[in-house]
Amino acid sequence: MPRRALAVALIAMGMGAPGAFASGLQVAPIGLHLAAAEQAQALWLTNTGTEILHAQVRVFRWTQADGKDALAPTRDLVISPPMVTIAPGDKQLVRVIRQVAPPLDGTESAYRVVVDELPVGGTDKGGLKFVLRYSIPVFIAPAGDPTVSATLQAGVDTSTGSARLSVSNTGKGHAQVADVSQRNPSGKDTPLLTGLVGYVLPGSTMAWPLPAQAQRAGALRARINGEANESTLVVDPGSR
Repeated sequence: MPRRALAVALIAMGMGAPGAFASGLQVAPIGLHLAAAEQAQALWLTNTGTEILHAQVRVFRWTQADGKDALAPTRDLVISPPMVTIAPGDKQLVRVIRQVAPPLDGTESAYRVVVDELPVGGTDKGGLKFVLRYSIPVFIAPAGDPTVSATLQAGVDTSTGSARLSVSNTGKGHAQVADVSQRNPSGKDTPLLTGLVGYVLPGSTMAWPLPAQAQRAGALRARINGEANESTLVVDPGSR
């Protein structure tokens, strides 16, 4: 499962003999970017399993507040079709259609498309059935398609008694944060958080727990928006 899709496996408990049956639902691509002039983009839902699957596709406005993600129903984007049935080995095209003008303030807007596999009752196999949820980021470019980027400040926050990575974004574009490490004065890097850590949307601050080896001082480095090399994050003078 692609980690950048932020897919979450939801477990539906079934009755019967012990066992587990994995879903065959796959979604591509794992992120969408709509230019200012684009009205729609496509998602492909594929059934790689051996049974018919049913899925619901919804879209939400994505914001961040108090260090947490928030999803709210929206009509800025619509999904067609919102409900699908896919035979084994088949795939279904789902269109994500924009219904509003692009942002006028020069800052990209963010949404998430949530694809939920719907559990099917009446199975004679019993046991556990794994039902998937994919949460796919969607970004809409501002009017005129200006180049947007994240402007980040980061630090190790120990004010709550345990170390957390705090990252603020004052830029016009999002930051996908991955592979966080800390470099000591001798130049040695210590991995702190491997793989995808999360997103920081424009105008937002997010925080994530750090392992015990994190130090109050030391350059923080991270891979931003899938770049090949890690970047040193600007130290936030307010971190403590």
